[in-house]
Amino acid sequence: MSKAYFISTSRTVKLNYAYIVAITGNLLALTGDTTLTWSSPILPKLRNLTDDNPLGYAITSSEESWIGSLQYIGAMCGIVLFSFLADVIGRKPVLLVLALPHFVSFVSFAFARNIYLYYFGRFLGGVSLSSVYIVLPMYVAEISEDSYRGMLLVSYSTFASLGDLIPYLIGPYTSILWFNVILAVFPVVFFVLFLAIAPESPYYYVGRDDKMAEDCLNRLRGARLHYSAAEELQEIKNEKSKDQRGDFLNTLKKRYVVKGFFVALGLSVFQQLSGLGAILAYTQTIFDTAGANISPEISAIIVGLVLFLASFLGPLIVDRKGRKFLLVCSAIGCIISEGVMGVYFWFLQEDNNSSMSGVSWIPLACLIVYVVTFNVGFGPLPYTVTSEVLPNNVKFYLATVTGFTGWLVSFLVTKFFNDLNAVLGKGGTFFLFGGFCVCALVFILLVVPETKGKSFQEIQDILDK
Repeated sequence: MSKAYFISTSRTVKLNYAYIVAITGNLLALTGDTTLTWSSPILPKLRNLTDDNPLGYAITSSEESWIGSLQYIGAMCGIVLFSFLADVIGRKPVLLVLALPHFVSFVSFAFARNIYLYYFGRFLGGVSLSSVYIVLPMYVAEISEDSYRGMLLVSYSTFASLGDLIPYLIGPYTSILWFNVILAVFPVVFFVLFLAIAPESPYYYVGRDDKMAEDCLNRLRGARLHYSAAEELQEIKNEKSKDQRGDFLNTLKKRYVVKGFFVALGLSVFQQLSGLGAILAYTQTIFDTAGANISPEISAIIVGLVLFLASFLGPLIVDRKGRKFLLVCSAIGCIISEGVMGVYFWFLQEDNNSSMSGVSWIPLACLIVYVVTFNVGFGPLPYTVTSEVLPNNVKFYLATVTGFTGWLVSFLVTKFFNDLNAVLGKGGTFFLFGGFCVCALVFILLVVPETKGKSFQEIQDILDK
């Protein structure tokens, strides 16, 4: 968004309407990320023939891998449709619609009595999940001012991390029916609040209805001394006019567009190659095979709680330390934690657990380090940077491509996680993830620009060099 237009010298920052709207929108991020960790407490129940298993039989390894990964197939399908619709009918209507597949998926899980309803629900949840990751950060970026844009974008991670934590907290201790009924409440709450509170993005209205765009800006900025919505609206017009010179194909050939797309695509791919999807989907299973003294359920809760608490770091420091600094720290933390995890499982496999009982705390410690460092960089910042480096007239199209590619990689990582374990061993699998993080570190240092505190125009100028 544009820089703030103030003549007043006061530096007092008050909670404004844009903050409230972003927080409300982030309830959808919370809903979406429950989809990622949903399988962690559910798979152990379906894997055993107990009263908690509504299927009446223990699922096979193949069925388990599909339940753990089908949401990413849905993600690849949904991202194309809804990213396109966001530019046609508006950001707000699309975000509201995205709550519906989540609701239907949780209801399907609650009453499922055959494996195909689980497949259906996982696919449907993924349809919403991927689109939210694209549309919501772009919406938040467009309603924000430069001074706090980074903070609001990264706050997405806090709500998403709370969504990751909720299944760990309640999944092991409730029936499958009530677990999913509870989760179905979240998309309903989001739908009601966002419908009542949120305006459309002013960027969507520019060129369609300038009066509505100005009304949105006044609503978002509030009654501020010396603020001029007309001035900010003119800056948005200038920015969009620059992007729209020439046809679509000519825009794609521009240097700053090519470089911005390469940055966005690289961050999206490396984010998933770090192994997060598999770690979240199989958290309890990882701890179960690690031989730790703490139960897998409690270990998963600890990881989820640390993931949630760590998410508060990003919004506090992203506009102070910058995107690139946090991405570098994140890559280093993931390399160390996954490398040590690989060593632990390699010795566990070689020694058949004979000498590992004294250090059984290592997997928990490593995953805590992993989720903390991931959540201040690799987690939220690829979406933040993507929303900043791509120009508006091609943003949804290119972000769709980067998102689709990222979800494809995540599907492959999650679907074949057990196969990688069988071929490489768990130690080899974590070494592989750590190796990808080394590649990501090199990419960040050499390719990714710093976008902290810069307007969209300034970012494009940097990429155009």
